Amino acid sequence: MNNMTAKEWVSLINSLVKYLHNNPELRVGQAYMNALFDIRPDLYQRVTGTENDCFYNDDKIVNLIGFLNND
Repeated sequence: MNNMTAKEWVSLINSLVKYLHNNPELRVGQAYMNALFDIRPDLYQRVTGTENDCFYNDDKIVNLIGFLNND
């Protein structure tokens, strides 16, 4: 079972795009984490400080996506 529904994924990606468009200084990992906080703060809390936290390291985006898909 996925950690997020299809509707939540759509909301996450929409929020991600808005963050990147409105805040060009953000890295993609920062935008992902900010968007995740907006959509699912419970998952944001579970991810923060783990190997899935891409806020400080864009290389961990693939980890975050895997976690959100429950891979």
